[in-house]
Amino acid sequence: MKKKYAFLIYAFFILCAFTGSSIGVYFVREEYDLNFGVIITAIIATIIGSLIPILLSKWKKKRKGNIPEMDERVLLLLKKYFLIAFYFVMIGSSFLLIVLFGMGVEMIETGMIIAYMAILYVLIGVGAFVVKHI
Repeated sequence: MKKKYAFLIYAFFILCAFTGSSIGVYFVREEYDLNFGVIITAIIATIIGSLIPILLSKWKKKRKGNIPEMDERVLLLLKKYFLIAFYFVMIGSSFLLIVLFGMGVEMIETGMIIAYMAILYVLIGVGAFVVKHI
């Protein structure tokens, strides 16, 4: 049953990637004078980009056997890390808002908030990757 769900998830992501690339080509085809070859390239790129993670996961499973990726210690480390990261983000964001309020800033651009959140996501993701491999 688990393989069936994995196949459905991969198929869903492949379909979404293909649909997104096709819509992108459709919207910019007149502006950049694109032809049918670009859609073929998008299809090939979607298939290759989807096969790489599948093949890597099969190779990793074959190489490591039935060794679990995570045990209780890793889960405890991740839980502590995410708790500390949450408090750091909340306290840091609050401090940043207080400083901006003290400086007299009344409005913040949406683009700056998006950039701030993107940096936070990247930092927390890299931290989780490091904690998982400790």
